[in-house]
Amino acid sequence: MADIRENDIASGSASRDEDGSASVSRLAWISSGLGLLLFLGSVGVLGYEGITRGSGPPAITAVVEEVVPAGPRWLAHILVTNDGGKTGAKVQVEGQLMAGDEALETSVAEFDYVPAGSEQKGGLFFDRDPRAHALRLRVLGYVEP
Repeated sequence: MADIRENDIASGSASRDEDGSASVSRLAWISSGLGLLLFLGSVGVLGYEGITRGSGPPAITAVVEEVVPAGPRWLAHILVTNDGGKTGAKVQVEGQLMAGDEALETSVAEFDYVPAGSEQKGGLFFDRDPRAHALRLRVLGYVEP
C-alpha cells in the first residue's frame, strides 16, 4: 500500500529525480524568484522614502482651482497641497471674500488628512460670487495624527 504523501509531493509542485528524491519544478523556482524580487523592491522603496523624505512639519498651501454656481450660492473648488515631511490632520482652510481690507464673507473647510507629498480637493461655499471679489485663502492650522 503506497503512502499518500509519496503520491502528493507538495501538491504536485514537485517531481521525482532519478534517485527518488523530490525536486522543485522550474515554474516554482521562477515564481519564488519573482516573489523575492517584489519583496526586496518594496523594502527598497520604503527604505528610500524613509531616508529621503523630510522629517519637518507639514507645509500646507491652498489655491482656488475654479469657481462655479451651486444653486443660489457659489462654490470655490480648492486644492490643498502638503509639500512638508509629515501628515497634517484636521487641516482647516479659510476663504474670505475681500473688498479692500474688509472681509465681506468667510467660509471654512476642514480636511481630515493631508499626507506628506499629497494633494486633497475640497470646496468653499459663498453667498456672493467670488469672481467679483478678491478671494483670500489661509491655512488656519492642523493637528498631528
